[in-house]
Amino acid sequence: MKIWNLKDRSNQIIGAIDVGTTKICALIGKKKQEGIEILGIGLSSAKGISKGNIIDIKKASRAINEAIFLAKEIAQEEPQIFLVSSAGSYWSSANVENEILLGRTGKEVTLKEVEKVIQGVKAQVDLTGKKVIHLLPQAYQLDEQKGITNPQGMIGTRLKAYVHLISIMDTQYHNLLKSFQEAGVEVSELVFQPLASAVSVLTPLEREMGVVLADIGGGTTDVVIFHRDVVRYSAVIPLGGEHITSDLAIGLRTTKEEAETIKVQHGCAFSHHLSEEDTIEVRDLGSSSLQSISRKLMCQIIEARAREIGTFLAREIRKSGLYRSLKGGLVITGGAAALEGFSDLLSAVTGLPTRIGVPENTNLDGMVQTLSHPMFAAACGLLQLGTFLGSSQDSTRFFFHRQANQGKNFLQQLKDYFMLE
Repeated sequence: MKIWNLKDRSNQIIGAIDVGTTKICALIGKKKQEGIEILGIGLSSAKGISKGNIIDIKKASRAINEAIFLAKEIAQEEPQIFLVSSAGSYWSSANVENEILLGRTGKEVTLKEVEKVIQGVKAQVDLTGKKVIHLLPQAYQLDEQKGITNPQGMIGTRLKAYVHLISIMDTQYHNLLKSFQEAGVEVSELVFQPLASAVSVLTPLEREMGVVLADIGGGTTDVVIFHRDVVRYSAVIPLGGEHITSDLAIGLRTTKEEAETIKVQHGCAFSHHLSEEDTIEVRDLGSSSLQSISRKLMCQIIEARAREIGTFLAREIRKSGLYRSLKGGLVITGGAAALEGFSDLLSAVTGLPTRIGVPENTNLDGMVQTLSHPMFAAACGLLQLGTFLGSSQDSTRFFFHRQANQGKNFLQQLKDYFMLE
């Protein structure tokens, strides 16, 4: 991986690749003065991947290569940098504290001390077999003064940082990068998927007021919670849209391919309002004959699993201790979020107002209408992150950092504080 420097590179061609359980999405965009022009889109089935885990490097590499090839065919451009998002059970997170001494008589805090206290949180947790990908500062304490957003320029004797740490298992980190390497792609930055999605679908007001983002993918539902414009909590729920498809295949005695088609075309996660008389035709397993079944019965199968996802999500929200602070409600994104009635069901289960998050079009140009779907949230977020980055030759990872100027939005904070290890 490459170090990133914050250099403005006009007309830079950026590649964004979102690796999911059921699909791999590749976008190619061109950095413009007022945003990003979408030049190409490529989608492929996520072969060699299960619940976000790489289980066959050769198959995963071919799937990655296919998505990139399709995007390049449309764009007729070669990306200069590639940002990748991923999620799954091999990611983990924790809120961690670390304190350093500045001096007995007091010392003015500089950027050097801020970096030191943040980096020091890694010594406070067991990271055996893990690689830290994000360090996300939440607040600072200087002596007895709490709730400081940026301590630089202040004087004190002890500096404490409260940080949200996100890591990935070393083995999966290697397998993921190896899959891209075999596809001929050098990964410039790796991003936890719901953070990338948050960049493209959440508003500054939602992040400030308190909001839950749930990226509902094929194999997992990945959660990140913001309050006062910083990440307070994140989690991975081992359930997603593929589990709904499997339930349908078993319940309807049909293939997974047929079940997926039925789910997309006729599925609904909130079945109470459906008529008992509506029917659909399903191809029977092991034969070419069609059977007629009640659509409401089919949707009840979907609802059972969707409600389970909602129950786990509600549990994580309660576990965060932030439920009463979530004035921005719940935003769901990812491919499964488009399922009819899912947002209504999750609102009922969690008790939070819920909306479907699609990429904001304010700074996107080109093939915008094609991207107006929650499945493209993470890839669009990666493109937006990529517009802030330049490159050099050393190896590193990045972390987000809280910007002192409260008037600056989340994206500007990322731009100002992509710090290096």
